[in-house]
Amino acid sequence: MSQPHGGFGPAIPPPAPTGGHPRWAAPLLIALSLAVLVSAGGLVWAIDQRLGREPAAAEPAPPAPLPAEPIEATLAWQIPAPDTSSFDEEVWEAGLWLHEDTVVRVMPDALVSYAVSDGSERWRMPLAAGRNGCTSSPRIDAGRIAVLSGMSCEHLIVVDLTSGEQQATIALGTTRMKAPYLQPAILGDTVAIGSWNGGAGFRISDGEQLWWHQPSGRCAETGFTVLEDRFVSRLECGTGCNDLGVCGYGHTGTGLRATTEDGEELWRWDFDYEVEGSRLDITGVISVEPLVIHVRLDGMFPGDERVFVVEDTRNSVLTEVGYEKHRHASPCSLQAPWWCGGALVGGDYLALSGMDAVGLSVFRLTTGELVGDVPADGATMRPIAMVEGELLVYRGERGEHPGALLAIDPETLAERTVMTLDGNAAPEADMWGALGYDVRIAWDSRTRTLIMASAAFHTNAPRKEAALLAYR
Repeated sequence: MSQPHGGFGPAIPPPAPTGGHPRWAAPLLIALSLAVLVSAGGLVWAIDQRLGREPAAAEPAPPAPLPAEPIEATLAWQIPAPDTSSFDEEVWEAGLWLHEDTVVRVMPDALVSYAVSDGSERWRMPLAAGRNGCTSSPRIDAGRIAVLSGMSCEHLIVVDLTSGEQQATIALGTTRMKAPYLQPAILGDTVAIGSWNGGAGFRISDGEQLWWHQPSGRCAETGFTVLEDRFVSRLECGTGCNDLGVCGYGHTGTGLRATTEDGEELWRWDFDYEVEGSRLDITGVISVEPLVIHVRLDGMFPGDERVFVVEDTRNSVLTEVGYEKHRHASPCSLQAPWWCGGALVGGDYLALSGMDAVGLSVFRLTTGELVGDVPADGATMRPIAMVEGELLVYRGERGEHPGALLAIDPETLAERTVMTLDGNAAPEADMWGALGYDVRIAWDSRTRTLIMASAAFHTNAPRKEAALLAYR
């Protein structure tokens, strides 16, 4: 186990506006996105925090306990996949949210809300998903999400998930920001958005720009999420030029930054030191408390992947967890760094999806050591949530054998069946395909419904019969 040490950059106030350039040209962005998506699984969960059942105003409602006896589920309803040949827009990492009794998702031409009970359409908002795919906020805040729309993703829209009404529409092309525009997030009356030349916050009630964090030659904010009532942004640090002559930020390393709704900096971590002689690039944030990150060394492509627990941000003390690229699926995607479907932090444990003979590996976060492996037995395994001390895990179909939900004890690895899926495994097999890298999963603990949804609709994505499957 290695414990590399580095330096912690002091808090840096927002600099005066200066010029900036996007790091990558659009064709290179497409190639990078595809490469990452092919190597990474897409998975979301909805019990607590990661898929955005927003907490109540006072205390968050705990998830309903897992059933004591196995549920024999059937395919309750499904949504057909769109014909991508009829759209100029592409979806690379479609948002998926559970809100009250609905599931909301991004389609190539619209943002659509469906009833969890029967799949009936509640509302539909026209949406241009973008020529190269637009992003959306990973979490719900007070029943709202933020989505980007337009062929260049130039419109930032805040949407009420109950009614489908637009609460704000901001034309990013009229601001100092430059495309490509990256992950937005909502906190209170502020919606934040990142780009390759800095991040900004806008007031939702009137669309006024509240703050602007443009880099001064060191780091640029390129994407936001909300964790524990604060904005957390991904930083691209250091300037330089790529092989195509495109110059911008992100050539020496990456970092993280936390700010208030008003844009006031709370803490900042710029990892500008080397790990074993290599640059560290944050691909995804698995957890913030504790801070667990998925990184690549020696640049993004190719790069040696690692998982670290950041024990001390001020002194950059990192403890490596035993992730191995040849044994485990890549847990996070650069296209959506706040969705790490192949990994789950629960209590003192980290669960990682495996490959080949390894279905799931469980590690102790305190030491980084392996508790043990759950055999794959020919099936894909994805962690979904930690519920009352048990890991809720999806085990995929195996030939004619349908998939199932398992509850696994993280210390003993003893398992029990929570739900068996429909005996007709064909729709499930079609959804996951060979890799399942573009599938997200949501478990609605209130109705005991398992939802599988494709996250990609574009010409290079596998053709599927269904865009969404709901089992109950």
